Formats: sequence, structure tokens, C-alpha cells
Amino acid sequence: MYPLFESVCIENSQIKNADYHEARFRRSYMQLYKTHSTYSLFDGIHLTNLDPNLKYKLRIGYKQHGTRFSFSSYENSIPSSLKLVSDDTISYHVKRNNRKKLNNLYKLKEDFDDVLIIKNGLVTDTSYANILFTDGKQIVTPATPLLEGTCRARLLDHNKISEKRILEAEIQNFESFQLINALNDFDENRWIPIKNIQR
Repeated sequence: MYPLFESVCIENSQIKNADYHEARFRRSYMQLYKTHSTYSLFDGIHLTNLDPNLKYKLRIGYKQHGTRFSFSSYENSIPSSLKLVSDDTISYHVKRNNRKKLNNLYKLKEDFDDVLIIKNGLVTDTSYANILFTDGKQIVTPATPLLEGTCRARLLDHNKISEKRILEAEIQNFESFQLINALNDFDENRWIPIKNIQR
């Protein structure tokens, strides 16, 4: 049983955001096992025999004493419509294999592509991604994510985006949104109209 995992993007035969994945791995490992890891997330992983023209998802499951990993080709599939759902008890601050509560919320999406989860009145994440909003001037991300994503962390560190506590009622103050995660980086041309988020 590998209780935790990381999903990593391989593009042009390079691991993207490796330092951020390693840092989150070490934080999560410490949180679960109360000790420092004796190994690195990427130990034993070699990118040979991968087509440099393809994008891959590298999935690394890990436990106290080792990892298991697999590669699969990846094609972008990014939701463009979101249904607002509320859950004040959900918690997913480490990337666990047990996604039961997230999956149950995802089933509530109806005709939408995904759900946007509201917790205690505040915007968090979709089922698989962090969210960015823009009012045409600045780009913000909720200060209350369920999971602090690696792409999100890099954008914050580089001052490309800022954090803001966003109430559900404040969503309509923005012009557009986009979803980001390890496999789908920020793209200035990928903004979606805010009207595509509805209750």
C-alpha cells in the first residue's frame, strides 16, 4: 500500500517542477511518518525510452520505505465549466491515494466538467486542480486551497500571482478563471469566462 503520491509532468524529456515536488514529498512524508525521509522522491527514476515529442504523466506512489512509479502519455483535458458545491468538512492537505470524499463531490458535477469546492464559505479547489482568477489587472488564487499545488507554489514564489481569501459571493467580481496543476501549467491564453462557474 502506497498511501501518498505525486503526479509529475515530463515534457521534452525533462521533469517539470522537480524541486517543488521533492519539497512537498518531504513535507508530506514528515507529516505522515513524523520523521525525515531516507530517500528522494526521484530515486531510481530514469527518463530513457521516452519520446521527447510527447508529454508524460509520471505517477510516483510512496510509503515509509520506498516508491513505485509509472509513466503514461498525457493529453491536456482541462475543465471549462464548474459547478459550485459545498463541503465544510473536507480535508486533502497531503496528496493521498484515498480520494473518496473528492470523488463523491465530483459526482455532483451534473452537466458541468468539474466541481469548484466551497469550504466554510471560501473558495478552495476543483477536484483535480488549483484555480486562478483575474479581474483583468491582477491574478489571484484562493488563500484556502485544499492542496497546495506545485505549479501554484512556483507561481507564488515568482510573484506571478498572489493569494486572496475569496468568498463564494466574490467569484462574480472576476472576469475569468483558469485551472492549474502539475500537468497543466499557467497559460495566458487559457482564460475562461467567469459565467462558466455556477451553482
